Amino acid sequence: MRRLALLALVLRAGAVVAQQPTATVTGLVTDSETGRPLAGAMVFLSGAQLRSSTLETGEYRLTGVPPGRYAVRVTFIGHQSAERAGVVLAPGGALRLDFALSKALIDLPVVVVTASRAEERPGDSPASVAVLTRDAAIRHGAITIDQALPFVPGVIFNNGQPDIRGASGAAGGVGSRVLMLLDGHPILTADGGEVDFNAVPMLDLDRVEIVKGAYSALYGSNALGGVVNTVTTPIGPTPETVVAAHLGFYDTPADVRFTDADLGTEAFEAQHSRRLGALGTRVAIRGERSDGFQEDGWLNRWMLRTKASWPADDPHASSAYAMVTSEDDGNHFVWRSDSEPYAVNPTTAADWSRAQKIILGANVNTVTTASALLQVNPYVFYNALQNHFHGGPDSVDYHRATRLGTNVQLALNPWRDHALAVGADVSRTYVISNFLGKPVLDDGALYAQDAIGFSDRTRGSLGARLDYHRATGGQAEYSLSPKIGVVFKPRSSVSVRASIGHGYRAPAAIEQFVSTTTSGFRVIPNPGLKGETAWFGEVGATATRGGWLWLDGALFDTEYHDLIGPGPAPGFFVFQFQNIQRARVRGLDLGGKVGLIGGLLGAEAAYTYLDTKDLATGDPLPYRSRHNVTGTLTGLRGLVGIDVRYRSRVDAVLAYPADPRGSITIVDLRLAYRVLGTVVQAKVSNLLQAAYVDIMERNRGAPRSLLFSAYRTM
Repeated sequence: MRRLALLALVLRAGAVVAQQPTATVTGLVTDSETGRPLAGAMVFLSGAQLRSSTLETGEYRLTGVPPGRYAVRVTFIGHQSAERAGVVLAPGGALRLDFALSKALIDLPVVVVTASRAEERPGDSPASVAVLTRDAAIRHGAITIDQALPFVPGVIFNNGQPDIRGASGAAGGVGSRVLMLLDGHPILTADGGEVDFNAVPMLDLDRVEIVKGAYSALYGSNALGGVVNTVTTPIGPTPETVVAAHLGFYDTPADVRFTDADLGTEAFEAQHSRRLGALGTRVAIRGERSDGFQEDGWLNRWMLRTKASWPADDPHASSAYAMVTSEDDGNHFVWRSDSEPYAVNPTTAADWSRAQKIILGANVNTVTTASALLQVNPYVFYNALQNHFHGGPDSVDYHRATRLGTNVQLALNPWRDHALAVGADVSRTYVISNFLGKPVLDDGALYAQDAIGFSDRTRGSLGARLDYHRATGGQAEYSLSPKIGVVFKPRSSVSVRASIGHGYRAPAAIEQFVSTTTSGFRVIPNPGLKGETAWFGEVGATATRGGWLWLDGALFDTEYHDLIGPGPAPGFFVFQFQNIQRARVRGLDLGGKVGLIGGLLGAEAAYTYLDTKDLATGDPLPYRSRHNVTGTLTGLRGLVGIDVRYRSRVDAVLAYPADPRGSITIVDLRLAYRVLGTVVQAKVSNLLQAAYVDIMERNRGAPRSLLFSAYRTM
């Protein structure tokens, strides 16, 4: 009751303020070098829910501003942010503020929304936040974002699945400890908690925000290792068509080729956006076909996506999207032998599967005032998988799952430098499968976070979330996840942060109920499987200088309880998902970017050190590398580039511990050119033809390949 009374008091205070004559802020945003107007720049008022975007003329307008003292901030991709602090707005007053933004020589995050569920500068967040922009992803020659994410500090990929700071290891993609979001909606599969990067759009990608560490206090289950939020671009006033085409070839060494046929890949993407009155519309289609570099490594997939926003010219526009994907894949689980690493075991030859997904979501802003923003975010996620294995019709495995859910959040600015967010999540998942049964999973949560600016240099946040989970035949689970963080800025370009938090992840339906045989291993159910929890702490710092230098580093320590992972069960080659009693992952991640000679030369580097231990046995956790390094060197503003990835020897594996293991070093070469408004790229992956096992035993990594890409905006 006291909380409801406080909320009513805050809303009443906001209404009283709203009765006063409001102020207006207008102005022009331009490029400081050329003087040209910058269309699409975002203008924010600190301590308020008001924002605006610039028109084609570079002009912006903020109306209905309550009288008070504010900081006005302007951000634009590819430019350094600008801010005017101490702006005083009188009742009924009008103020003009013009901004000239300097170009940034490196990709710098300008604003993020994931860490606190509200817009803020990365340096104002007590969490470690990294940002991958669309331009950076394209420069890396990425067809899907997973091909660029490994260059983000702290992000590691194990056999195609994301791992943040060693939280995940490898479990065939099931039960991801990285929560994948699309514009704030979860897009993990409903039954397995798996990440599918084909469901992440590329052509309307604005940026990818990566929050590292156990972030269940705001996002709940699956955010045990971190959150990856894909943010799409708003629909602009000018009709726009974007097309992309990709053509690739595999150069498999003669001594390990399994076929004399040429192997390659092709993909095509097209997207069109336009406004129809007050409605913004966008439609995109994508198709891809690949022979793969392994026997039965082929795929055929397509994706159709639509998006609408209304009112289209409102910075707080509501939006809705729908996406349909379908994918057929050959199944190459392990090699035939170490002398035939790209050939499949004859017992599984010609096995294949079909995966289909329907994803619906909306972000509806029902209340938008200067001091309050109420959002309702419903979503539907349907996924179906049908395996076609050896043995005829009786060997067809299938599972279908539907998750219905919604998030409701109220963001308030009761007074200057004070942001309060309260919300609730609820979802139900239905599963139908011949090897899972028909379980039903219910999840719900309440959460709140209070962020206060104690001074111009110090900001703190305190939050908590209560999660509920129950599955058919299981006991109800409750988990309380608090968090506390603080940021101190000794200088405007330097921030020091520290945070402590608790994480929780409920077991996925596949982890708890699976009963099947894969790659010769029998996997049995574990009805007593419990959710896993973690306590996480970190200290870190970020420094920038003049738009040409960015440095970030953090020390982290996470202790897991009841960690879920595949483990041996009674019997020969029998496994099940189990709760490891306790485990620890600690280490550090470092990242840096530098741009020189007017941006003609640039370099990026990332290093992640992991010290892992199963605290019950003292052994290292499987499928983690102690040292993980990536580096990028670019010239001529990204037209020429070299990418390097290094991983030290994996300390432990599960299935074949006697197999030889070694470090991995991969070098890629990139070239690009702009001609007649089209960006043409060529990328040679694994330039030095390194032979390596891709973390999971008996899975050889990709050979050298050549990919041509072309992008055009009309």
